[in-house]
Amino acid sequence: MKLYNTAEKKISTLNFSDQVRMYLCGITPYDSAHMGHAFTFTMYDVLQRYLEYKNHTVTIVRNVTDVDEPIYKKAAELGIPYIVLAERETKKFQAVMQQLHISQPFAEPRASEYIHQIADAAKKLLDNGTAYRLENDDIYFDIKAFAQFGELSHFSPKLQHDFMRDRGGDPERPGKRNTLDFLLWKSVTDSDDPAQWHTVVGNGRPGWHIECSVMSSSLLGPTIDIHGGGMDLIFPHHEAEHAQNETLGAASLVQHWMHVAPLLYHGEKMSKSLGNLVFAKTLFTEYEPAAIRLALLKYHYRIGGEWVDDLIKDTTNDISEIRRALHSNHGIDASRHLEVFCAAIENDLDTPEAARIMRQLVTGIIDSTEPESELGSKKVLQTMLGILGIVV
Repeated sequence: MKLYNTAEKKISTLNFSDQVRMYLCGITPYDSAHMGHAFTFTMYDVLQRYLEYKNHTVTIVRNVTDVDEPIYKKAAELGIPYIVLAERETKKFQAVMQQLHISQPFAEPRASEYIHQIADAAKKLLDNGTAYRLENDDIYFDIKAFAQFGELSHFSPKLQHDFMRDRGGDPERPGKRNTLDFLLWKSVTDSDDPAQWHTVVGNGRPGWHIECSVMSSSLLGPTIDIHGGGMDLIFPHHEAEHAQNETLGAASLVQHWMHVAPLLYHGEKMSKSLGNLVFAKTLFTEYEPAAIRLALLKYHYRIGGEWVDDLIKDTTNDISEIRRALHSNHGIDASRHLEVFCAAIENDLDTPEAARIMRQLVTGIIDSTEPESELGSKKVLQTMLGILGIVV
């Protein structure tokens, strides 16, 4: 199978063993799931389904970042405990995933469940000289201690700085050795702070990036075949993970980095900060999940694009035609259709092409006057629907 590898900046041929281990960076649960989330996890779900169709056993870990500053801020605004907000929004997200027929992951760990393992990792980085303390006891990773820092993203220093600033980092913080050094552990001295734990590195809570390094290695072992997430996670999150994994030694080493492009709405990436969100729960009140999922599959995972509401109206018609084909007594020779369908999936997960081929098969069945008998075209159609995760 061929997939684009972010670290290599090229499409690579992957030869998987029987067991495929995938770690997906999940949500920070402080607001409802939107179509950007749906797009990201639908793409990985199709990948999982295809690998399983090819007789691989796929183990997916999809974490929940329930220890992070945006949750505390939102919970304070709502006047509720942060853990209540996190659990509420996590359940809503899981419901959306279930409605979209996205496979249940092997594990869905919460960062709050791994605090002491995270603290142990931070201590190891302190001990091996790749981390240091500031005067207030916050712990930072020293990027100069890892010569390969930046080789995953390949971004310019200016772009790294801008992304660090815009995505939860603090490049201008006084006292840091380097502007791109990132937080491993935040020291907390305020007894009223809602999120703090007493650990081997002191009282406080972890930074964002170290959480995923620890959860991935704890649940998947020393090697991950595919590490995925949205493109906005390439820097600093996955760059930081890569640096931590390599310097921790026992942490998971990633064979292939895969990233899903954003969906745009009104010309901008869907995001909570911009408020330009199309919520999945709203679409479910108007359209069936199969039509929504098929609409998402019309976008290529590495290109994304502008979300067009009318697209679901088109795919609603497609779903009706699929049902019509499945109930038809006629058929065509579909062996070639399945061959080119699989070739599209194997060609960098080309779901738009795969969906087009499936639609071609559906039209062929509907227009056919030949009896289905031994042709098996409806069985081929069911196979395609299973790989794409569409339930009609």
